[in-house]
Amino acid sequence: MASTKDSGLCNGTRGSPQKSIDEEKYVSKQKENEANSKHEPQYKPTQKHQPGHNWGSENPIRTQEEGQKLLENGYEDGKQVYNITDDGIIVKFQPDNTPENGYHAYKVSSPRDVPSSILKRMLIDGKITRAEYNKFRKGKKDE
Repeated sequence: MASTKDSGLCNGTRGSPQKSIDEEKYVSKQKENEANSKHEPQYKPTQKHQPGHNWGSENPIRTQEEGQKLLENGYEDGKQVYNITDDGIIVKFQPDNTPENGYHAYKVSSPRDVPSSILKRMLIDGKITRAEYNKFRKGKKDE
C-alpha cells in the first residue's frame, strides 16, 4: 500500500478550539447574570405599602432588621416568600426584579391567599398553632 501524507487537519489539534469574540462575550455575560442572580434576597420596603399611602395592603414590618430576618427565614413558594411576624401577622414578600434581588413586603389580606403547603410548614415549625392553622385554612382571621 502506498503511504499518504496527512495534513494533520483531521487528526486533531493540540489544545481546545479557539472561541470567537462573540462566544467570549456571551460566556462573560452569562457569568455576570449568574453572579447577579446569586445575590442574597434583600428586604427593600416600598412606599406604596406604608401606612396612610392607600395603595395595597399595609406593611406591618417595623424595622429593616426585622424585615431582613423574616425574609431570610421565610417560606418560599415560587417567587414569593411568606412568613409570620412576632405579632402573628402573615406577610408576603414580593420580588422587585432588581439586580440587587430586592423584595418588598405587605400584610396578607386574606389567609386563604397563603398556599396550604406554606401554612402546613408553619404549623410543623411551630410558627402557628393547630387552631390558627384551621382558622387560616377556612379563611378566617382575627382583626
